[in-house]
Amino acid sequence: MHRDSLAKGLLVTAAISTIVIPIGVDAILLAKGHMSNPAWLPHAKLHCAMSFFAAVSLGSAALAILKVRPVTDRFSMGLSAFLGSAFWVGLIAAGFWPGTSYGFLNDPVLGNTPEPQVIGITIYPNVAIGALAIAIAIAGYWLTGQPAARKQYR
Repeated sequence: MHRDSLAKGLLVTAAISTIVIPIGVDAILLAKGHMSNPAWLPHAKLHCAMSFFAAVSLGSAALAILKVRPVTDRFSMGLSAFLGSAFWVGLIAAGFWPGTSYGFLNDPVLGNTPEPQVIGITIYPNVAIGALAIAIAIAGYWLTGQPAARKQYR
């Protein structure tokens, strides 16, 4: 039963991170660089707000599934893992779109914020958090498929 609790806990963590982190960081900590940035067009702010609602919708749907389904239901747990990490997959993929950036280099409001580096390698916090949330969701889903987790309903 411990494995079931851990699996569900990891999936809940991924779902909650999808709800809380994007809004907490982009709408509160980095509001001057995003929603309160006078350089942003209203349409750009629409897309930012849309990402907030998408994150809340995806995370909430994942939590709803986790609330009503048993951990041994692999399809439901897979769906929860997908919903709890889809926002982060989108964030990472969006950085490959031409003209986008994970960082704030040459931002008209925040200034010339240097890109964070660790031993010479550029590490963007949003990408690192996204990769961690995805890894947590995958680990939670993986644990649902382990024999000890499935034994209970045979």
